[in-house]
Amino acid sequence: MQLNILKKAQSKFNELFQKYDGFMNVFVDDWRGFRLVYDTEDVRFCKNDCINCPLFNLLKNEKSNQFTPTLYRANSEDKGMFGPQNYLNCKTITQYQSCFISFIINKCKTREKIFEELDLVRNLKLIYSKNADPKKEERDFKKGIIEKAIFLSPFEKKFIIQDYLNHNKIW
Repeated sequence: MQLNILKKAQSKFNELFQKYDGFMNVFVDDWRGFRLVYDTEDVRFCKNDCINCPLFNLLKNEKSNQFTPTLYRANSEDKGMFGPQNYLNCKTITQYQSCFISFIINKCKTREKIFEELDLVRNLKLIYSKNADPKKEERDFKKGIIEKAIFLSPFEKKFIIQDYLNHNKIW
């Protein structure tokens, strides 16, 4: 993860944190552009009533540029694969982990695509955790993705994931 992006993300998160106290975990990743992924009290009880969601209302006027704190609208295919929320970056920590696992297992058909997805996992950063040490939580999060992807994947993908791990440090 680029240091300048992390600094912008942390600065923006600090600004948002002053206005909203429901954050549980906040990640920065580079999927469809640099973005924040929000695990909040509201996301944990989401009924897709975005108009009445404090997180949605906090972010609805944010602008998108090199780094964006805005929400990414999910289409029907996204919802089927990544969960029921109307926005892709409103995810509990478990849902967010499942997004990576599901994508690796169901969508990554080549070694190159598996490596690209594992690069996303390697480069994501947990910049806030309300109830845990962010470094430990991030390590456990990444380790959980890898372990579950290996467990659930067919033999060929298990081998590719293991090959990636032999050449790249993820946590």
